[in-house]
Amino acid sequence: MKKLASLALALLFVLCAAGLVFAGGSGEKAAGGKITIAYTGFPGGQTPFWAQMTEYVKEEAAAQGVDLIDLSPTVADAAQQKDSVDNAINRGVQGIIIGSIDNRAFGESLRRAAAKKIVVVAVDTAIDDPQVTALAQTDNLSSARVMGQYMVDHLSTKGKVLILGGTLGHQTGDARRDGVRQVLEANGFEVIFRAADWDPAKALEIATNELQANSDIVAIFGAWDPGALAGLSAVKQRGLLGKVQVFGFDGLPAAFKSIKDGELVATIKQDNKQMAQVIVRSLVAQIKGQPSVKKLLIDGFVIDKANVDQYMK
Repeated sequence: MKKLASLALALLFVLCAAGLVFAGGSGEKAAGGKITIAYTGFPGGQTPFWAQMTEYVKEEAAAQGVDLIDLSPTVADAAQQKDSVDNAINRGVQGIIIGSIDNRAFGESLRRAAAKKIVVVAVDTAIDDPQVTALAQTDNLSSARVMGQYMVDHLSTKGKVLILGGTLGHQTGDARRDGVRQVLEANGFEVIFRAADWDPAKALEIATNELQANSDIVAIFGAWDPGALAGLSAVKQRGLLGKVQVFGFDGLPAAFKSIKDGELVATIKQDNKQMAQVIVRSLVAQIKGQPSVKKLLIDGFVIDKANVDQYMK
């Protein structure tokens, strides 16, 4: 019996020396050395943008030959998303991609990930933490300024502009609000900002109330296309189509159709496919110890009736 035990210990020593036995715990590779990463973004059903993002992340993970675990929360709840990051850490993945619901929610979890040598990157929304080692997103501030200038150029009457925003403090939503507001206010428009928490139902309620309270609103900007379309619904319900112009941000199929139908005026197109590809490639390269892109800001561009046909499938 002692002889068998000695032989087993000797074999284990040889395997460890050859690197064929992996230590347990976070950051370990799957059987055969395959990389496993986790992804957590907005719930796919929250907006078409995030449904697309999730599919693009999965496609690129497959193209890179890595296993992907989708741990996106079922509702847009920051605490639930933090739990999903903790779940990924406990599963021992080697990397995590976060498309954050609230970019301020992950501090303690990020420190745990770093302690276990798990690489963490962000997509769409920046997370201000040194443990997050890469970011791929739209240049939201610059792109929103482009939209702000487009609005100035296409609004024939000065008055109030309602901005339907995301969640207060959310980096992406705040940048879109600020970019549009800066240009509009510099050109003599009065801006009304209301946070709609990325919720189209809330955006519809806010737009309905503000249109009733402010007869001099000349335009609505929705910081995301579903919010813009909700604002458009409020405009139509009050019989103001053509009088109050509506603009969006995302470049989603429903917005393209509305532009084609002559209702929504324009939207900013985001390239979420490129975001997904770049962030997965960066994460995998970092895990492998290879050079990688650490920050990519992608310029959005205006889609309106003049060019919408080429983006409609």
